[in-house]
Amino acid sequence: MKVSELLEKYMEECGQSEQWITVYDFRTYFDLENLTAPIISGFLRRLHHNTRFFCRYRVEKIEKVKVSVPQPRMIKRYLVRKRSAR
Repeated sequence: MKVSELLEKYMEECGQSEQWITVYDFRTYFDLENLTAPIISGFLRRLHHNTRFFCRYRVEKIEKVKVSVPQPRMIKRYLVRKRSAR
C-alpha cells in the first residue's frame, strides 16, 4: 500500500479533518518497520512544500518537539489537514 493511501486511511479512522502526527505514531499504527521512516517523513515533507502534490491531505505545519519516549531526542510532528473541496 502507498504512503498516500495509508495516510488517508489513518486520517479517516481517526475521524479528524486535522491532526498532528509523527512518523513514529504513523509507523506504530500500521505496524511498519523502522526502514519506512525516511519514506514517510519524505512524503510528509513533500505534502508541506509542494502545494500541487496530488493527495486529499496537506501538511500545514512542521514543528520540532522534544520527546523522552522511547529515548530523549528531538522529533518532527506534522499538522495534517484535509484539503478543502474546490
